[in-house]
Amino acid sequence: MISAGEIYDYIDSIAPFSTAMSFDNVGLLISSRSTVSETVMLSLDVTSEVIEEAVSRGAKIILTHHPVIFNPLKSLKTDSIPYLAVKNDITVISAHTNLDIAVGGVNDTLAEALGIISENHTNEDCQLFGELAEETDVRSFALKIKGILSCGGLRYTERKGTIQKAAVACGAGGSGIFAAAEYGAHALITGEIKHHEILFAAENNIAVFDLGHFHSEDLIITKLAKLLSGKFPGTQFEKADSDTDKVLYI
Repeated sequence: MISAGEIYDYIDSIAPFSTAMSFDNVGLLISSRSTVSETVMLSLDVTSEVIEEAVSRGAKIILTHHPVIFNPLKSLKTDSIPYLAVKNDITVISAHTNLDIAVGGVNDTLAEALGIISENHTNEDCQLFGELAEETDVRSFALKIKGILSCGGLRYTERKGTIQKAAVACGAGGSGIFAAAEYGAHALITGEIKHHEILFAAENNIAVFDLGHFHSEDLIITKLAKLLSGKFPGTQFEKADSDTDKVLYI
């Protein structure tokens, strides 16, 4: 049995909520620190499916990456996710950009999985810069990423030459292409990028690897479940089966 307060304090110790970007909304977003549960559900997002799964598993606490409440609520409809969480007496804690930039956080976890040795972080745009352990060509690296992250597919662009220096910006990190160019990166690895940012990358001979938002961040959920299980062995920390990539590939 664990309290929401204990989980909050642990996450705060490894990814301080105070370091989240100014636009973000993180922390204990629904219910209170006093909520206790023998099972805790972890997911990137809170969806109606995740709530149903939490109820079926007896989980009274859900820990997410994306905030369950992001924009200010002007109404609370009975089919909304926050309403469903409250209706089912579920507490939600969300760790977003504070977890992106934390040491061992989302960017670090993604970089490590792809064989990128981190040199430094830029907290202003939730990005890190580093080098591949081994120099590679663009297509080989794209296939490596797809295999490691089990992506149904990914978008990538070519560059003249091989890849050594790389920038990593999980989630909607396409705007990091401009800082990547200043760093002299050969590649940007991200979860979402806009058309004009891709054009900028092409003009500056930077390869782009667009993994999809889900696959650029999903690794952190499994990692958090393991960390929390080690810290609080008397509680079940379970990754939600229903928290899956909603994008289909052909």
